[in-house]
Parts: sequence; structure tokens; C-alpha cells
Amino acid sequence: MRVEHLWKRTSMRESIKIDGVRALYLNNLLRSMAGSMVGVFFPAYVYLWGYNIGGFGYGIKVLILSMVIERTIVFLMGMPLGKIVLRLGFKKSILISSFILASWFLLPVIFERSLALISVLSVISGIAIPIYWLARMSIFSIDGGNNNDFGKEVSIISLTDQVASILAPFVGGVLLVFGGFGLLFGTATLICILAAIPIFFIGDYKIVDGISLKRFVQSVKSKQELHLHLGFIGQGVANMVDAYFWPLYIFIFVGSFAVLGTITSITFALSSVAIYFAGKIFDRRRAMGGMEDEKEFTVATIVLAFLTMLRPITRSLLGIFSLDASYKMAYPFWSVDEDSYLFSAGKRAKSPLEFYTYRELVYSAARVVSPLLLLFFLGSGYFWWITFGLGSLGTLLTLGMQKES
Repeated sequence: MRVEHLWKRTSMRESIKIDGVRALYLNNLLRSMAGSMVGVFFPAYVYLWGYNIGGFGYGIKVLILSMVIERTIVFLMGMPLGKIVLRLGFKKSILISSFILASWFLLPVIFERSLALISVLSVISGIAIPIYWLARMSIFSIDGGNNNDFGKEVSIISLTDQVASILAPFVGGVLLVFGGFGLLFGTATLICILAAIPIFFIGDYKIVDGISLKRFVQSVKSKQELHLHLGFIGQGVANMVDAYFWPLYIFIFVGSFAVLGTITSITFALSSVAIYFAGKIFDRRRAMGGMEDEKEFTVATIVLAFLTMLRPITRSLLGIFSLDASYKMAYPFWSVDEDSYLFSAGKRAKSPLEFYTYRELVYSAARVVSPLLLLFFLGSGYFWWITFGLGSLGTLLTLGMQKES
């Protein structure tokens, strides 16, 4: 209480004010650095515990279990946590989520890896995700300019992701080699706490309520919003495959955290160049009117889906690097457009918080069901084909988002 009272009275806070999106740039830079140091290795962290006990199949089952626990928590707690964000406000919600995430990074430093720890980590992330992302996306829709420059705003925040991600996986791999998971998670904990500092300098927001089970059901049933919900499902499935199974596929093939980190860092660097151009091109095409930006989004979506399907073909280190680099350079021309459509829809909503709460529920439901489907193919020789085929299908499901142009 004394710290909070002192902060409210200090002149620095009153004299230095930045809008929410600018604060998010700084917050995102540090938060992404922590996440990128750990994120690309976390699927292997979970998988290896199961693999050491029961081989490949058991390792995949433990990974899927952690994913399902996390997103089931998000789905079940999404509305109550949305109400908490409403009461706390966006600023406090992001601050609190930073410390929750810091505890997520800290626990593996304190405790031995086990199924219990993996489950607890899944529960913690399932709570932190809505608190952070509902506030972050709402701020972006409120402060993020207008339809004509959403590409620029999205590309900037994506660039902060990439800048943090260029060296972070490489550094994370080095930390793993020399200090193990304890040093890796400990370093990420410190960076995560520092990420909360910029949020102190944003103002407060007027938040409109409207979150209810009845309105969520109405939203899901609405034909006018069908393209949005299919897009949320598709994005959930595609992101799940990209975040968990592709890094794991690379790790299993190369067998080295250092190589995995190096490949990821280099391809993220290449992606940064593409992000810069993707934002400019999208805004220019959208300003032209007609179907110009929709055509670009359609081509990018098809290319990305095709590259996802090619992943099981790779049989060499050069092939994996080339495919990952191609994917990362094509990805911004899909993600910048898709996110811009998403934020445009959120900006038009009566309550951005309500809109993103319902989006998080649909998105999380897709990330619960899709990994469970993969269990049926675990023993077959087509497991990786089915996995990346599912990711490709998810990417194609986002095509309807262009209606938000």
C-alpha cells in the first residue's frame, strides 16, 4: 500500500504519460524477450519429461495434456476473468498478469520437472493469458488509430516481437547448454518483471461491460459473425501447431537446443524485414479501396497453408532451415492483415473487452479440441502429416476475416 501511495503522489507519473499502444510496445518488447527465450524450448521441456519415461508417444501425450489443461482453464475462466479485468481496469490487469507470468517462469527454477509441475504451469498460464490478452487487445482497439493505419500499428508491435525474438532463442539455447533449464527460466523471470514498468505510465480507460453467457451464445449463433468465429477457430489451430509442434519437430530432428535456438533466431531476423514491408503494403492497399487488401490476404493465406503442409517433407538441416525461413518471411503478410481485421472488428464493437472475451473462448475451444484429435493418429506413420495438415486447414479457415476490411 505504501508503494502504491507513493507512486500515486510522485510527480514523475503525472508528467510522463504515454498512450496505451506505445506502452505496449515497450511492454511487449521485454515480455516477448522472456517468452522467446523459453517459448521455443518449452514444448521440448514438456515432451522430454514424458519421452524419458515412455518414449515418443508418451512424450506427445504429456505435451497435449499440458496444452489441453491450459486452454480448458482459459475457456472455463474466460468470462469470470473478463469480469475481473473490467473491475481492475486494463493497466492493473496487465501489471498483475506480468507477475503471474513471472511466477510461471520461476517455478521450474525452484522445483524439479514433473507431471505435477507441468500441470501447475498449465493452470497458471491458463489464468494469465486472459488477464493479459483481453486487456492488451482492448487497449489496441481503443488507442490503435483507425482502419487506414492499423497495418502500421500491427507491424510495429510485431516488430517488437521479432526484435526480441532475434537473439532471445539463441541466448536461451546458450543458457540451456551451460546452465540448464534453471538458468533459462530464472533469467526470463527477471525480464518479465521488468516488462511491467512501462504500464505504470499509461492512463485509465473507460470500459463498457456486457460479458454474459447469454450474449456469448447469441454471438456464436449469429450468422453475421460466423466469419469471425471461423477465423478465431482457424487462428487457434494454426497457432497451436506453430507454437508447439513445429519447434518440437525441429528439436527431434536436430537433437540440439543450441541448433534449434540458432535456427529460430536467424529466421526471426529474416521475418523482421518482411514485417516492415507487410504493414506498409497492407495500409496502402487498404487505402486504395476495392478488394486490393483482400487479394493480398488471400494469396498470403494460401501460401502459408501450402508451406505448412510441406513441413513433414523436410529431411535435412538445410531443408528445415529453408522451409522455416520461407514460412517466417511469408507469415507477416498473413498475420499483419489478419490482426488488422481483428482489431478493426474490436474497434467497431460496443465493448472491445466483451468482443475479445468471446474471441478468447472460441479460440481456446479450438486449442482444446484440435490437440485431442491428434491423439487418434499418434500411433500411425502419418502423425506429422495430420498435425501439419490440421495447421494448414486452420490457416485457411481465417480467410473469412477479410470481410472486416
